[in-house]
Amino acid sequence: MSRLGRTEDTNLRNILVFRIGQLGDTVVALPAMWAVRRHFPQAHFTLLSDKHPGKTYVLAAELLKGAGIFDRFESYIVEGSRSALMLRAGRMLRLLFRLRRQRYDALVYLAPSRRTVAQVARDRRFFRLAGICRFFGMGGFRALPAKEQGKPLPETPSEADLLLERLAADGIPVPRPGKGRLDLGLGKVENIEVERWLRAQNADDQGRPWIGVGPGSKMAAKRWPEDRFRAVISTLIEDYGVWPIVFGGPEDSEAAERLVRAWGCGFKAAGKLSPRVAAAALKRCRLYVGNDTGTMHLAAAAGVPCVAVFSAREHPGLWYPYGVPCVVLRTQIACEGCGLIECVEHRNACLDSITVSAVINSCRRFLGRVHSGTAALHRTLP
Repeated sequence: MSRLGRTEDTNLRNILVFRIGQLGDTVVALPAMWAVRRHFPQAHFTLLSDKHPGKTYVLAAELLKGAGIFDRFESYIVEGSRSALMLRAGRMLRLLFRLRRQRYDALVYLAPSRRTVAQVARDRRFFRLAGICRFFGMGGFRALPAKEQGKPLPETPSEADLLLERLAADGIPVPRPGKGRLDLGLGKVENIEVERWLRAQNADDQGRPWIGVGPGSKMAAKRWPEDRFRAVISTLIEDYGVWPIVFGGPEDSEAAERLVRAWGCGFKAAGKLSPRVAAAALKRCRLYVGNDTGTMHLAAAAGVPCVAVFSAREHPGLWYPYGVPCVVLRTQIACEGCGLIECVEHRNACLDSITVSAVINSCRRFLGRVHSGTAALHRTLP
């Protein structure tokens, strides 16, 4: 039954929002976060997310401090080693007591859409022990279609819209599919940092149009070959006079160095800018070209059209750039939906079949003209 309009909902003043994952996971949850902020404008919001010591993952707080959504940030440590597992119970117990002391009125549950029934039930028990009795987004999970022999995986709604769908099931008004708010609240502070970074560069873009490039990914199964990015951007430099900016994390800095050296122009932003400053720099780009990674979602949040090279490891549609004009290049293949982090057996066959010319032709749709449409354009390779 819809909870919209129930008196007790309007009295909720201290709300915990649960969302885990990396940079892209945080960005695609923005429409749901804004929806609950709009529905409870007087409430105090805390975000609970995970952090991974020793990893270069972007913390949710790094991206969302200053966005105007959350008043406070809470986190818990996730480690995979055997010794860390022995410490997990103690850490979760301490988290439980911290949450109880905050006396939250409600939980907004934005766990990933692939959460299993058992995981959701476990989380419900945990948050009940933390003293929370009201839950939003804990039901209404849509089962993603299973792979059928000899048939392509059907396209699914985006993760952003699946989260909104769960909130709607609990009576929270949400925007139409594809129309959620990705606003990061960027402003003067971030733009000053972009200008400071630009002054430190040893090259002048001479007013040439910027194109963001994202050649990296923490998953090997998502990485299109670096030499193909080099070929694509070389052609765009020759044909359109673009100025490439290589974005990504610290792990992408060496690739950025190699690419900019090969192109003979461009800026190396990978590992140099905070997530919010990177988003402000991306706003200045005419186009983003890159892999399915957090940088791609950051470009979408910045409102930049995207040409995105996708592996077939996930359902089509689930992680496509949200709310911006885009071309997604993805191959239908017998092993699609594998969910692999590294493809050893088939050596990234789905990515390997995406050609340099296909990506160049997709970029041509956006360069040299103003795109008048707002609906996303998806292209799946046969």
